[in-house]
Amino acid sequence: MAEMELAILLRNCPHNAKETGVEIDGNIYERFALKCDSFSVQIAKTPIQVPIPQDTPEIIDIGFYRPSISIGGIIDTIGGKASTVGPWNVQGSSAGYEGGDPHYHFRNMEDITVTRKDDAGTSITATYYIPYKNILEDVVYKWITTADDALELEIGNAEYPIYNTRVEGTSAGGNHTSNVFNETGGGVYTIAVQQCRFQVDPAQEDRWQFQMQFVCESRRDVSF
Repeated sequence: MAEMELAILLRNCPHNAKETGVEIDGNIYERFALKCDSFSVQIAKTPIQVPIPQDTPEIIDIGFYRPSISIGGIIDTIGGKASTVGPWNVQGSSAGYEGGDPHYHFRNMEDITVTRKDDAGTSITATYYIPYKNILEDVVYKWITTADDALELEIGNAEYPIYNTRVEGTSAGGNHTSNVFNETGGGVYTIAVQQCRFQVDPAQEDRWQFQMQFVCESRRDVSF
């Protein structure tokens, strides 16, 4: 599978050292890698054009902007790796859950590890799972963005979205001759799910087409 096909990461937590699937402060850290073939960012702005009789209009731009993101791709009907069982998938009360671990839905998903540097320049590795259709549909129903629990979407290599600037917007130091902190073109966005569409085509019942739309904040490293 080509690297760019899994360059879209969707999560309800940061990319940090906390293990995927672990419950922290009542929240389950869930991280997914999506098979996408399209990603687009649209930025709508609302300047005001004031007409003036017998003269050129006056433009008043007070800086309102509304970015949104659309992604699309394919998603399998069933999980792609029957042997995958996360360390939290221990059935029974010994796992700390009455009647068994509720996070068994990670079972049977392929998993990948993603490593990138955090805002301090430390390399952090996290596990991401490739969801099947019903799990991604569950995510759309259940995930919400709040002030304390933001949803995140990451595209490509987000270590240094622009030259010398880390993903959280802080300077990374260095100089043009070092070639260490060059821009990557990736980025992280805080998002809220706006719409999702699943479609199955004839003779392709083993996979679904999906499109997701999000409203979002500006890219994480953008400063004003």
